[in-house]
Amino acid sequence: MQAWTHSQAGHPTKVLTLRSIPIPTPKNDAEVLIKITHAALNPGGSIMMQLCPSMFRGKPCIPEMDFSGIILQVGSGVPESRGFKEGTEVFGSIPVGPHIKEGKGALAKFVVVEHGCVAVKPGSLPSEQAAGLSVAGVTALELLRNSKLEKGDKVLINGASGGIGSLITQMVKDVVGREGAVVGVCSTDNIEMVKSLGANEVIDYRRYLPVHEQLTEKFGNEYFDIVIDARGVQDIFHNCPKFLKTGKPYVTVGPQPPAYNVLSMLNTIVQMMSNALWPRVLGGTDRPYVQVTGLANLKDLELLAEMAKDGKLKVPIDSQWDFAEVQKAYERMLSKHAKGKVIVNIETV
Repeated sequence: MQAWTHSQAGHPTKVLTLRSIPIPTPKNDAEVLIKITHAALNPGGSIMMQLCPSMFRGKPCIPEMDFSGIILQVGSGVPESRGFKEGTEVFGSIPVGPHIKEGKGALAKFVVVEHGCVAVKPGSLPSEQAAGLSVAGVTALELLRNSKLEKGDKVLINGASGGIGSLITQMVKDVVGREGAVVGVCSTDNIEMVKSLGANEVIDYRRYLPVHEQLTEKFGNEYFDIVIDARGVQDIFHNCPKFLKTGKPYVTVGPQPPAYNVLSMLNTIVQMMSNALWPRVLGGTDRPYVQVTGLANLKDLELLAEMAKDGKLKVPIDSQWDFAEVQKAYERMLSKHAKGKVIVNIETV
């Protein structure tokens, strides 16, 4: 089969090679063989590609973890309750362990995974959208759970047009209802998209720099119940007491690294620790800091599928790229200006 692979750590445009490798085969009865139709690019996949030493990775190293596809083979140990058979359309995510240790990845024509790594794709959800649902969707769910929202709450969402932000915006709107309010922060080009996802109001961070000053001016007398940061902007966290109610949490995906290299990642870890642990009496930000991580699991995949089936969730697509254009797709994703998910078309159905 064809697959994009790399044999050393580095930037995707420099280390990836399209090559032919054997089609994988199931190693136990609980696995399924899937023909991949679409794959989604995630920052986490690029981080692992650039920072994880090749000596710790299985060969060949195939990047990315999120995909949608069609089942070709079902192991005899897969429960009948899963409803899997040849031809079943599914979506899911390759766990980090097999991705690192065995080199499994989504930028390939086929993949073998444990049955619990995938869920049945709703018929109403296009395959390209399903591919972008797993990690971003599970992360959005974690942001939602940790926000502990109630109907009628007023919520600020930073990064509302990104892969995670576009999903959490829809989820938040569904919870707070018409009685509540959702204010999104994004760039000029994405304002209408964010409004279409449920935001009552949108702040253009390109027009108002630094954006925390505009948030203070506009909402300093009408404080938010929750701030959700789907991008990880430190200035907004440090200044959030000016527009976030006392005692209410700042729920975030964590600080955004300025670059994907060792020094930047170490600096980011220091920022995480400082945000969570630095005492208020010594100048720490006087609001609870809650950082989440999304790891795909069957329960959440099925919940996301149900939300999509009920029409409560759609996956905005920034762009779609042919399989041969993976390096260009990475350039788009790493530009940090994608509105929604960047999708690679592996195999048309």
